Amino acid sequence: MTHIVLIDNHDSFVYNLVDAFAEAGHECTVFRNTVPVDEILAADPDLICLSPGPGYPADAGHMMELIERVLGDVPLLGICLGFQALIEHHGGTVEPCGPVHGVSVPMTLVGDVHPVFEGLAVDAEIPGEVGRLVPVARYHSLGCVTAPPGVTTLATTETQIGDVIMAAAMDRALGLQFHPESVLSPSGPIILNRCVEQLLTERN
Repeated sequence: MTHIVLIDNHDSFVYNLVDAFAEAGHECTVFRNTVPVDEILAADPDLICLSPGPGYPADAGHMMELIERVLGDVPLLGICLGFQALIEHHGGTVEPCGPVHGVSVPMTLVGDVHPVFEGLAVDAEIPGEVGRLVPVARYHSLGCVTAPPGVTTLATTETQIGDVIMAAAMDRALGLQFHPESVLSPSGPIILNRCVEQLLTERN
């Protein structure tokens, strides 16, 4: 059984993620972001999930230190604020992009379709067109427009400041700006499960 450590960034969606991981058959341990990094690592996670939450990544307890300590060794999945923390770790900039909360929006897949999103585009059956749009839940007011070195953009969506990154891949890490655990992300459970599978495969 895969042991996932979930870092709780004081968000109401945290236990939706716990339930989603449990339904997929994973063991999940939750630590608040104020717990010392050594204590988190002592739990011996197979994968660490950085949860959504309010504010900026630098204000989220020990999350930035945790990323610094484990990136490249322990697979990381960052969701919303957790994704923004991964962006900032790589030298990217997170900035206000206009608050959107509780809305399902079309996310546009970029480049070669990543295995996490394969077959999930809603326009995949339009004759002569390649499926590119995946509906996902937005609950955020910050975003990143330009991917820093080491970050590969997988999907974007339009905002007040331009197309912000909605999904990205890094070394042994994946980031989702949207909320896969929300009912407003119809294929969210599939995406979440595929993220875990992809990260564990890369680790092995």
